Amino acid sequence: MQTTAYPVVLIHGLGGWGEQDGIDTRLHYHYWGFDSKERDLLSHLRNRGYEVYAPSLGPFTSAWDRACELWAYLFGGRVDFGKHHSRIYGHKRFGRTYPGVLKDLGAPGSHAKLHLIGHSFGGPTGIVFADLLWRGSEEERAETAAEELSPLFSGGHDLLYSLVTLSGANNGTTFADFFGEKGMRFLSGAVFTANAVAGDTSLMGLLDFHTDQWGIMGPSVYCKNSLPRLREQLRGVKRLISNHLDNVGYELQVEYAAARNRDISLSPNTRYYAFRGCRTHANRKGLHVPDADMRRILKLWSTVIGRYRPEKLKPFGFDDTWLPSDGIVNVKCLGAPFGMESIDYTEAETVRPGIWYHMPIEDKHHMSWVGIGEDPLEFFSFFDSLLRRITAE
Repeated sequence: MQTTAYPVVLIHGLGGWGEQDGIDTRLHYHYWGFDSKERDLLSHLRNRGYEVYAPSLGPFTSAWDRACELWAYLFGGRVDFGKHHSRIYGHKRFGRTYPGVLKDLGAPGSHAKLHLIGHSFGGPTGIVFADLLWRGSEEERAETAAEELSPLFSGGHDLLYSLVTLSGANNGTTFADFFGEKGMRFLSGAVFTANAVAGDTSLMGLLDFHTDQWGIMGPSVYCKNSLPRLREQLRGVKRLISNHLDNVGYELQVEYAAARNRDISLSPNTRYYAFRGCRTHANRKGLHVPDADMRRILKLWSTVIGRYRPEKLKPFGFDDTWLPSDGIVNVKCLGAPFGMESIDYTEAETVRPGIWYHMPIEDKHHMSWVGIGEDPLEFFSFFDSLLRRITAE
């Protein structure tokens, strides 16, 4: 039986869910495996002796807000989004309260550190969380009295042994840029308006949107969803979708992902791995089209990415090498945040902390990493190999 010294925390992506959501607890349909039995990754890893957690974070909220939730989920207590951050972006400073699953994280022994694995937008979430652990936030420290400061923002926490991104949207995706600011604002508004109107009687019964900080709650939470209350919630939606860098609709665009990443640094004690997939190929015109075995729902999206050549992204180094994709994210964007030290991984490479390792590009689409379309044995084998790699001392 394989065991690991440190716990493993799996971070879901955009629109995803964790163990606490109704999709998992009531329908028994798991994000990590996208199946109730055959590809239940958490049960598989736990049966092999791994200590694994899969938190439910905001499925459509920003990387910063999700990172703050992750801290509270691990250590327990009320979510503190930061005095400075909350003032700048116009939402409540505090969120819900968690019991804590790893209150002793950082203590000598098996809980001294943890491994963080993020899929899709779970990649940027992990990147922001890793940076806050190590550096904290200078803005929060400057604006908050020491006795009121969340420990997350104090920095100096050497708690992360490794950070792994699986098709992480670490540098955004040109698919979001194709829609542009107006399009992404419209899509974000539609999602959060549906949340405000439908609430717990519909979506929130299965998928908790974690929008407490914006005042966007479901009708059953308040029993009587009066028109004034609904108007208040819709004002929260308007504030949310208008905020750059506190809205996933903006963070998925290359420009805003770059702005977020400019303030990110690497921990000298954390090992960083970027796993990448590709399921497109060049046609005779040099454009990229989906492979025959691309998932049907991703074929249209990958076609858009494979032919979209935005002039506005040339300052970020855009050229035709950006056209290959995993169906949702350009392969070029799946690696380390642009400008960070990185190297291509080889089997002979001795992994060093404080540097990103670009793993060999695999024949996978964006959702392969969570089991969609994958053979269960091969799916489990990949994670067995991954955990053996990152837990090797």
